Amino acid sequence: YALAAGKSQYPPFYDVKQSDWFYAQVNFAYERKLFSGVDGHHFSPNTSMNRAMLVSVLHRLAGAPADGGGLSFADVPDGQWYSQAVSWGAAQGITSGTGEGVFSPFNQVTREQTVVMLYNYTTKYLKRGTGAVANLSDYQDLDRVSEWARPAMAWAVGQGIVSGVNNGGLLTLEPQRGATRAEMATMLQAFSEKIL
Repeated sequence: YALAAGKSQYPPFYDVKQSDWFYAQVNFAYERKLFSGVDGHHFSPNTSMNRAMLVSVLHRLAGAPADGGGLSFADVPDGQWYSQAVSWGAAQGITSGTGEGVFSPFNQVTREQTVVMLYNYTTKYLKRGTGAVANLSDYQDLDRVSEWARPAMAWAVGQGIVSGVNNGGLLTLEPQRGATRAEMATMLQAFSEKIL
């Protein structure tokens, strides 16, 4: 995109333009070092984030504390870039595995898993109340929200962290869909501004 004379591209991503709906949100995530690009010049805004990436972002938000002796998972070996974050997140009750002793770090994180981690960060790590929650009965796919994720989804919608998706005039939550990196930047900006 067009740059003012003498100014460098910021953020430094070729695939993020000022005209994109997510430009400010990506700037926010980049400036605060919540997460960076997939390489030095690409953000990949439409790529889904994975579970390891999200728990690492939350770990950075907390100031990257020591792991605290959290649960160990068969698929999270020591010494990986996400190992300490997963251990810390499990110890704090922010995240749990996907069953049978695994964390599934490279599985895409769904929208409902995302709001559950943000909810747990707020209520278990920050030890704050939930505040306003939304009535989800107007969402056409409410039945697709897992029972364990409903309180967190109602909280996230009520707090303005997640908004519905207009699908041909029908308001939906799309809880099972993977959250894109652009959506994640948007949710994290709203979470940081309204909760933190």
